[in-house]
Amino acid sequence: MKTSVETVSGVEKRIRVEIPAEEVSRRVEKGYTEFRKMAPMRGFRKGKAPMSMVRRVFKESVEADVAENLVRESLAEAVKENDLKVLSFPKIDGGEFTEGQEFVFTATLEVVPEVIPEGYGGIPVVREKREVMEEDVDAAINRLRESFAQFHAIEERGAGESDLVEFGFTATSDGQTVEKNESANVILGGGVPFGKEFESHLAEMRGGDGKTVEVQFEPEFPNKAYAGKKVVFEVKVNAIRERKLPDLDDEFAKNFGDITSLPDLREKVRGRLVQEAEEVARRSVEEQLRKGLLERNSLEAPRSLVDRQIVSMIEDTANRLVSQGVDLKKVNMDFDKMRERFAPNADRTVRLSLLLSAIAEKEDIDVPFSEIEAEMKEMASRGGIEYEKIRELYGDEERMDNLRNGLLDRKVMAFLLENAEVKEEVAG
Repeated sequence: MKTSVETVSGVEKRIRVEIPAEEVSRRVEKGYTEFRKMAPMRGFRKGKAPMSMVRRVFKESVEADVAENLVRESLAEAVKENDLKVLSFPKIDGGEFTEGQEFVFTATLEVVPEVIPEGYGGIPVVREKREVMEEDVDAAINRLRESFAQFHAIEERGAGESDLVEFGFTATSDGQTVEKNESANVILGGGVPFGKEFESHLAEMRGGDGKTVEVQFEPEFPNKAYAGKKVVFEVKVNAIRERKLPDLDDEFAKNFGDITSLPDLREKVRGRLVQEAEEVARRSVEEQLRKGLLERNSLEAPRSLVDRQIVSMIEDTANRLVSQGVDLKKVNMDFDKMRERFAPNADRTVRLSLLLSAIAEKEDIDVPFSEIEAEMKEMASRGGIEYEKIRELYGDEERMDNLRNGLLDRKVMAFLLENAEVKEEVAG
């Protein structure tokens, strides 16, 4: 057998295979012999039919069977000899069977490209350091206070900013009912769900008041039932509730775990803000490294790997919607548009993955099982579940590979950062 490999592109190879006529004839004769043993022939016991009859009756079947086996076996051997990492089913050209002649065919297939990473040392990055100020801590604690806000009914005044208005309404447009609700509510100033123009008509209203409100909604309004329409609301206010924030004292601080005082809460909040700032800086630096790596290395992403990544992104989107309580049967998921939208990021993700793997191989970076085990134990600790359950979850080979690959990418990114040209800047 004679084989040659031609590079079609960075991700495609074309293999030409030539099998001598003698080998083809030998395989054909063997095929006829096997058919003679197994195939029933009227008037003859199995294996006793004349070979001339077997040739005449089973010619097409034997030749097709031999051709298929020759392609499969020789192609597998050629792939192994050339150490090709095949990603797709081959496209076969030729392979026409002619008795007494050599058997020739070509196979075009997609392969994992050979990536030789360059310029991954000394990538310039800017790491911003953000100081956590007292006003940052104040703002964070105020957000915590607002999460504990309570609303108390009031009668002595009309509705104002930040008050909760409970009301019923009927909304019509061009004489058609758009929506009817007897128990709606809105916090004035937030603009949800009918916009600030609608809310302006509720100002100063009291419990028991009624009003006709007309609102012209913009075409871009998020709720499509209202977008671009002039809507008349018949509103009946049921109650006005004033927002009350808890006192900012030690008792308030005790709502958060083992914290016993307001100063202790401030220190914990400050620590969390510092961690968040460091995490933001880390993500920014890593993105700069990814961008620099791609700018310094031009490579083509195999179509099949990009397609797999797109499918993974679509699955992640669907799973996220389900976790948010969305019924996918009621959602019109346009998969063609999703594929189009995800394609650029999928292509980038695949190219980055190939580069990081190539760097790991070149720099002898690996992830031993001890590190995988440590990561699973950390996951169990963070999730408050038993390690054995995490281990069982990652007993699946594909999931274990994904976990290992994620850890490997993390180690390569750490290596790139260690060898980067880092400039420290204080965030403005």
